[in-house]
Amino acid sequence: MKIIKTFALMLVFGMTTAGLVACGNTAEKATLGTYNSSNQTFTALTSDAEYSLTQDGYNLVLKGTIPYSESVLGIEAGNIVAIRFTAPSGVTVGGDEAYVKTTNRQDEGGWNEYDETAFEEDGSLVWVTSVSKENDVQVKIKWNANTAEVTYTLSVDDSATLSQAPQA
Repeated sequence: MKIIKTFALMLVFGMTTAGLVACGNTAEKATLGTYNSSNQTFTALTSDAEYSLTQDGYNLVLKGTIPYSESVLGIEAGNIVAIRFTAPSGVTVGGDEAYVKTTNRQDEGGWNEYDETAFEEDGSLVWVTSVSKENDVQVKIKWNANTAEVTYTLSVDDSATLSQAPQA
């Protein structure tokens, strides 16, 4: 399983289904999950999870109590989430023009770019990122030469709670 690393190694920790075809320009449903870095597996959250992801087009919003996570894939410990993006039906992922770009508050506003090797063998992309209420994070995806670049913005709802590190 190939892993994309955002902000010095940061993709892989959740689940979202999303996509865009150049002619379709519609986002598909997003689903949140968790990522186990020791065996590189992704599991969708169940309906009884303490936090959730809502989607309005290309805007993704985290709600509920977002758990604190230890450092994973080079991401500093904090509120870390994972989102899976799946290419739209009928789209073959890859080629010289396929890429993923990400931002994060740790990047000081810059974009990190990854080529087509960032995509999983099944054509999906798992994005692991830290979140905060102060700054939204974004991911830009271009599935192949025939699709338009799509930008998803991930934010934390004002009513959400960001869990703190456990006290020793």
